[in-house]
Amino acid sequence: MELISAIENNRNLGTIIRILHEHGGHCYLVGGCVRDHFLGIPSHNFDLEVFNLHSSTIIDCLKPRYEIDVVGKSYGILKIRNLDIDIGIPRKEQKNGPLHTDFNVQEDPFLPLDEAIKRRDFTINAIYFDLKNKQIMDPFSGISDLENRILRHTSERFAEDPLRVLRGMQFCARFQLKPDPKTIAHCQSLSAQFLSAERIYQEFVKLLLQGVKPSLGLQFLKSTGWTQFFPEIHKLIGVEQDLLRHPEGDVFDHTCLVLDAFAQNRTGILVDDSILGFALLCHDFGKPATTFKDSRGIHSYWHEIAGILPAQNFMERLRVPKDTVLQALTLIQYHIEPRRFFKRQASDADFRRLSYRVRRLDLLILLGYCDCAGRLDNNEEIRDWLFEKAKALDILRAPPKAIIQGRHLIELGLEPSEDFSQILLKIYFAQLNGDFSTLNGGLQFAQKSISSPQFLSNFPEISAS
Repeated sequence: MELISAIENNRNLGTIIRILHEHGGHCYLVGGCVRDHFLGIPSHNFDLEVFNLHSSTIIDCLKPRYEIDVVGKSYGILKIRNLDIDIGIPRKEQKNGPLHTDFNVQEDPFLPLDEAIKRRDFTINAIYFDLKNKQIMDPFSGISDLENRILRHTSERFAEDPLRVLRGMQFCARFQLKPDPKTIAHCQSLSAQFLSAERIYQEFVKLLLQGVKPSLGLQFLKSTGWTQFFPEIHKLIGVEQDLLRHPEGDVFDHTCLVLDAFAQNRTGILVDDSILGFALLCHDFGKPATTFKDSRGIHSYWHEIAGILPAQNFMERLRVPKDTVLQALTLIQYHIEPRRFFKRQASDADFRRLSYRVRRLDLLILLGYCDCAGRLDNNEEIRDWLFEKAKALDILRAPPKAIIQGRHLIELGLEPSEDFSQILLKIYFAQLNGDFSTLNGGLQFAQKSISSPQFLSNFPEISAS
């Protein structure tokens, strides 16, 4: 069995299991590593559940060899430092408040196995591999559910932790699962009201960065009624679009397809994919407020601007990192520019000006590509043309560097002053507009400009087009 091979190939894991068995413990592999084995996915993270030993005994057994971190002492989770190995101890729980963390918890290493398994969330995560007897324990038919791609809760205890609804969201997206109707019904009875923003954020990150079909996660949210807890997403449902430009359906359906396209085109760079993922999820948040119908069709003028505030509110509620929020908002503001640029075959100056505003044209171009794919539009030609233009101008990942610096103005005889930054910025704008492209040309432009009394008057705003 591949699970046995994985254990044998992981010397530390094998050592830990041997030590715990020698001290009377009974170890099981549980959760994701067992699930992933049956999905044919290599696993590098291992979760052990250890019966017959208290956490204090486990620590005493292992501390001569390993450093151990206790995560939530009352929950009995031990992490082996610098190794992807977690150890859990069976426990009894009793709900004592509205938060998903509000439990009276007492570890019980002698809890019957069938009782311990009931507290796991979904059947696909309730498959145990008995490491002493080398056999699979699957009381909830999780293997069958994996084969049939079904998401099913294990027991009535599912309702004790509402966070499990969001775990279901990202599991549907990652493993392309269809939720069981009874599981949907259970989720409909639960509320996100008392979930922490940090935990919600983590589940959305998994949806966006690990989902094979994120649309299945969003559809799960919709079917469980949980979009109501994310009003910016909920408002997308039923917002009509012009069928000629958007044959895929309403704005919610469009967003689902956009995220599926993103899942097929991630960069592999975690920070960049996080920016893109949240930007694409939020890119049409302005359409509910701007969409209207007239004799010419359905329109949503300036929705990219109207979407900035709701996107900001959504991401800040989820405690998305500030840098990610700022860059995602910039992409949202300019997300329709790629199509416009291709349609009018924008000039080099247009590209340089847009790169100044957006900073990362590579991300904007990829966002535009996924947006078009969400309209069932094959737009590789647009993407490739934009990439080639930006690459030729060397502005894919950053705007052009300013040729003229402060030292050059001093060399031209200008005294440092509070106007320096404005002067340099205006000269830089001229560079973006193509007035010069070399140091000599820049010096000539600067010399001529700073001698003009009108130079700082009528200071222009730079535009993307």
